[in-house]
Order: sequence, then structure tokens, then C-alpha cells
Amino acid sequence: MLDHLRRIALIGTRSMAVLAMLTVGLMMLSISYDVIARYAFRAPTDWAYPLNSSAVLAVTVLAIPHLYATGHHISMDLVHRALPRGLRRIADAVTAAAAALLGIVLATTGFHSAVLSYGHGLTGSGTFSVPLWVPDAILGVSGALLLVVALLFPPHAEPELAATTAGAPDTEDGGPA
Repeated sequence: MLDHLRRIALIGTRSMAVLAMLTVGLMMLSISYDVIARYAFRAPTDWAYPLNSSAVLAVTVLAIPHLYATGHHISMDLVHRALPRGLRRIADAVTAAAAALLGIVLATTGFHSAVLSYGHGLTGSGTFSVPLWVPDAILGVSGALLLVVALLFPPHAEPELAATTAGAPDTEDGGPA
């Protein structure tokens, strides 16, 4: 049952990571267009900066749950490896608690802001006037999934757990453990 929940969580996190990658590609295109329009045609866009500012935030929060679940998040490896086993476990528990707390904060504030933005019809500035509930909802969903991932994937076993849950071989050489 727990493995099934982990697989579902990984499908969600992987989907969000793919969305983040696609968003980075779109950001590159829009920034390139803005640079060409600005310097070649002396016609800068009024939409590239606000759109890409929101996209940077979206890319970051979309990728966080997958990076955490697969153990590719930023960690203090040199310090962590130097700690005795007992202190490493405590550090892992603190990391999991901090990730869960961040997930709770992102989810509650994101969903609350999305409801308020939607209810009041708030939009961003610029040509496209993106409804503000969209980035707020992205924050909420990412926070909720980060909370789930923090509970399902213990930090000390993240890479191995994520790999075996996803159906990868148990060892690096591809053979059985």
C-alpha cells in the first residue's frame, strides 16, 4: 500500500517536474523574443518581464517535490557524512520536518491566496493580465505535494527509495541486489 502511494506521488512529482522543464523552455523562447524585439526592432515587449517573473517562481515550486522525493535537493553532504549515525538520523528528521512545514505553509497560503484572487478577480499587470489565482494555485498544489513527499520519502533513504518505488534496478550495475 505504501509503495503504491509512493508510486502515485512520484507520478505527480515527475509530471510537475516535466511541466517545470517545459516552462523553462517557454521562458527561454519569450526572453529571446524580447531581446530580439528590444534590440533589433526597438520594440520591447511589456509582457516578457512579468510573465517570466512568475514563471521563475512556478518552475522552482514545481520542481521542489520531485527533487526532494528523489534525493536531488541541495544538501550539506560533507557535513552530513561527517556526522555520527545517530546525529545523521536526527538531521534527517529535522530535514523531513522542515520540508513538511514548508509544504504546509506553501499549501495553505497558496490555496488561500488562490481563493481570494479568484473571488476578487485579481489579475497581473501587462498585456496578458494573467489571473493571479493561477500562480497561487501552483504554489498550493506544489506545497501539498511537498508535504506528501516529505511524509512518504524519508531523507536518509530518498534516492534508493524513489528508485525502487519507480521500478528501477536495485543496484547500480542493473543486477538484483
